[in-house]
Amino acid sequence: MTVAELLQEKIQTIGENIIIRRFERYEGTVATYIHAGGKIAVMVKFDTDVEIGDAFQTYAKDVAMQIAALNTQYLDEASVPAEVVEHEKEIMIAQMKQDPKMANKPDQVLAKIVDGKVGKYYKENCLVDQEFVKDNSKTIGSYTKETAKALGGKIEILGFVRFEKGEGLEKRSDDFAAEVASMVK
Repeated sequence: MTVAELLQEKIQTIGENIIIRRFERYEGTVATYIHAGGKIAVMVKFDTDVEIGDAFQTYAKDVAMQIAALNTQYLDEASVPAEVVEHEKEIMIAQMKQDPKMANKPDQVLAKIVDGKVGKYYKENCLVDQEFVKDNSKTIGSYTKETAKALGGKIEILGFVRFEKGEGLEKRSDDFAAEVASMVK
């Protein structure tokens, strides 16, 4: 069944118009996870040669749960767009110039501080660098290596997608005062 046919079937069943704004299709070894009663869904694609048994399924679900819980944006440092990094640096520099303690420091020192903050940004927003939620003594990257070693093979996270209900919808902003004023005229 195609996506269009499935969409038509759901529209007829539910009786409401449904629009698919985006979707992803992964083939191969894929783990899925649905969180918060269907409000958040995650798909993670793996390249692995290990047996897809209970141990791998547990690992894959943990990775998907991590993405759902922390709203992870990127797989690794290489997948962060350069313009995002530059934008973050600009914000950090502007914040430091506003801080009286930092404003008098030389540019070289500020550059080193910004580099450290960019590293922290990577650790918070890149999946393989994030602290594992269930055990903060390791990162997802080290958890992946540990699991691969325990299962006797290799595991690599190739990509992921996170969907959130209502994501991308433009919220209507009503100006109640203007509406009332227009009715009075």
